[in-house]
Amino acid sequence: MEKYQELYEILRKEMKPALGCTGPIGICFVAAQAYDAIGGEIKKIVCEGFGPKSDDVAFPGTEMLGAEMAAALGAVCGDPNAGLEVLHSVTPEGELKARKVAELVELVPTDDLDLGAARKITIETDKGVGVAVIKGAQDGLIYKARNGEVLLEKEPDALNRAGHTPLMKYKIKDFYEFVTTTPIEKFDFILEAIEMNSKMSEYVLTHDDVSIGIGRNLLATSTPSPVSRAKAAAAAACEGRMSGVPLPIMSVGGKGNVGIASSMPLISLAKDLGSKQEDLQRALVISSLLATAVIHRIGKAPTMCSCEVAATMGVAVGAVLLQGGTEQQAENAIQNLIPNVFGVVCDGAKLACALRMASGTAMALDAAELALKGVRLANNQGVLDINADASIDFLGDFALNDMLESDKKLEAKMMEKRKIFPLMTFTDRQKQ
Repeated sequence: MEKYQELYEILRKEMKPALGCTGPIGICFVAAQAYDAIGGEIKKIVCEGFGPKSDDVAFPGTEMLGAEMAAALGAVCGDPNAGLEVLHSVTPEGELKARKVAELVELVPTDDLDLGAARKITIETDKGVGVAVIKGAQDGLIYKARNGEVLLEKEPDALNRAGHTPLMKYKIKDFYEFVTTTPIEKFDFILEAIEMNSKMSEYVLTHDDVSIGIGRNLLATSTPSPVSRAKAAAAAACEGRMSGVPLPIMSVGGKGNVGIASSMPLISLAKDLGSKQEDLQRALVISSLLATAVIHRIGKAPTMCSCEVAATMGVAVGAVLLQGGTEQQAENAIQNLIPNVFGVVCDGAKLACALRMASGTAMALDAAELALKGVRLANNQGVLDINADASIDFLGDFALNDMLESDKKLEAKMMEKRKIFPLMTFTDRQKQ
C-alpha cells in the first residue's frame, strides 16, 4: 500500500458526492461563491466562459433549465461551502426568486481554445461587486473578490491540469497491482458510492413518473441478460441526474455521470455473477482509477464524451477483474474497446447521456468478455498504439490538442440555434 499511497490519495480526492449534473452545478458553485463575496440585492450577473453545454438538464429543487437559471439558483439558494452539493438547500421560495433573477443573467461565451480555461462570474448588487473564478474543475475555485478586495487567490490544483497531472505517470499494471494487493478495508470508502449510485438507479427504475423511462423500458423490453440489466441500471441513474432528482451520487474525476457510468454496470454485473463484496469493491476501485486517468488526459471539460470514453474503459477493466481476469486481459479489453469509442464528442449534458451510457456499457462488457475468451485486436493499427497505455496516451493527446478547434465550432453552432428561455422547464423541453 505504501508504494501506491499517492494513487490512493488521488482517488480519494477525485471521488466526491455531487447533487445535480456537475456541468451546470459548476455554474451554481461559482455563482454561490461570487454572491457570498458581496451579498445584497442582485442587479446583474455576468457569466464568462460558460457555453451552451449546460442548458438541457434540470436542477435539484426546480424543473427549470438553462445556464441562466443555474447562475441564479447558485446566487440565490447556493451553499458556497457545500462543493458539488451546492444546491442541497433549495426552497420553493428560493426557486421562485431565482426565476426572476435568471432574467438578470448575461452569458458571455469564450473563444479560448484552452479546455481548462478559467470561468468567471461577476455579480453586481446594491452592496457592490462580487467575483469568483474557477479553473480546471467545476469546484476548482482559484479567485474570489469583493469590490476589488481579493478574498482568495491560488493556483489550480495539480489534479486539474489536463495532460500534466501526477496520475499520468502510472500504468495499467500499477493500477492492477494496487487494487489487487491493497488490504480490502482501505477500499471501504467505495461502499458509499455503491449505496448512493444504486439508490438513484433504483429510485428511477421503480418510479414511473420520473423522467421519460429510458432505463425502465430498457429493462422491460430487452431480452433479460447481465448486459441488458447493466445497461438499464446505468441509464436509469443517469436519467435521474439529468431530470433533477434530488438525490446525491458519487462523482469520479469531477463528473457525476462518470461516477455512475463507471460503477452501475459493475454493480449490476456483480449481482448477476453472485460476486463477493470484496471483488466488487476492487473492481469499482480500478474502474474509477482508470476512468480518472483517462479524464486527466482528455481534460475535465473535454472535447470527447467522458462517459463514452473514460468510464467505458474503467468498466471494461473492472469487468475483467471482477471475473478473475489477468492484467494482460484487462489491457486487451481496453484495446478491444478503444476503436469503438475514440473521438465520440461531448455535446453537453442531457437525457441522451443515458442512452450513451447504455450503449457504452454494452461495448465495455463485450470488450471485457472477448478479452476473457482470448480475443484481442492487434496492436498498432488505426488509433491503437503498441499497447493499451500508449493507446490511452494517443487518445488523450488527440482529444486535448487536435479536437479543440472542432469543439469550439460545435459550441458556436449550438449557440447559433440556442433559444434563450430562462423560464423553460424540463417538461416543456421534452415537448419540443
